[in-house]
Amino acid sequence: MVQLAQSAGARVLLVGIRIPPNYGPRYTSEFAQMYPDVAKHYRLPLVPFLLEKVALDRSLMQDDGLHPTARGEPLVLDTLWQGLEPLLKKNR
Repeated sequence: MVQLAQSAGARVLLVGIRIPPNYGPRYTSEFAQMYPDVAKHYRLPLVPFLLEKVALDRSLMQDDGLHPTARGEPLVLDTLWQGLEPLLKKNR
């Protein structure tokens, strides 16, 4: 996907997510490490964890524990914006 996007002329921002721990420590760890590895390989900017500012606050997460509430979305945007804004400024 990264190669296809880049070959089409897109700038790519890699945005990491974490999986629940019930997948087991080995798989969870390898999954988490995939994002820095891909970012390094393709020299991409990386937002390590999209839900960094909301995941541990139950009041900002839906009952499923996986998705942010409407109140949490602005914080998700703040996290994403840190990586996205520099890419957008390159277009100016």
